[in-house]
Amino acid sequence: MDWRRQGAALLAGGTSVLAYAPFGIFPLAFVSLGLLFWLLGPGMPQHLAAAAQQKRVGYGFGVGFAWGLGAMLGGVSWLYVALNRYGGLAMPLAATAILLFCAFMALFAGLAGGLFARLKQGRAGPDGVLFAALWLLSEWTRGWAFTGFPWLASGYSQSPPSPLAGFAPVFGVYGVGGLLALAAALAVAALHGRSWRPAALRPW
Repeated sequence: MDWRRQGAALLAGGTSVLAYAPFGIFPLAFVSLGLLFWLLGPGMPQHLAAAAQQKRVGYGFGVGFAWGLGAMLGGVSWLYVALNRYGGLAMPLAATAILLFCAFMALFAGLAGGLFARLKQGRAGPDGVLFAALWLLSEWTRGWAFTGFPWLASGYSQSPPSPLAGFAPVFGVYGVGGLLALAAALAVAALHGRSWRPAALRPW
């Protein structure tokens, strides 16, 4: 387990909540997803990049899960108040219920991370498209599976004045989230340079 990278993913997920109302710092969603992409690709530890596929998938799932857990814990903490103060549920039970719920919701981001680690081609363009497609799929699935929980879909963070807001009537909230993930991934790939390769294959 790479706890530093999972900790960074947890923090990035939690920070992404500031992109939504009432804070509305929409670029933070771009930065947060960009960091997630970096952790899953260019930032993957060298020993894992060269390891068996099963270990890479486990790493991808762990990073994605940590990101999702951070986002959910930061974004649905109000449910604790609803359960404890208004629902009369004891504090330990309310806290446990929220933690388990957030962990379950984080599984969708974890699955996206694991699938990305399993399927990625090792080239910037295709990997950015793959990351965006899996991100869109994971958010869409979370929005309908088991009655659905679309709260904190990344597209909701891109309200005006975000330049992506104009795509919402055409592609919907999940499409906007996919475009956001694509833009973040391609920006990271461009900053990293040279159509990044797995870390084990880089000369430095």
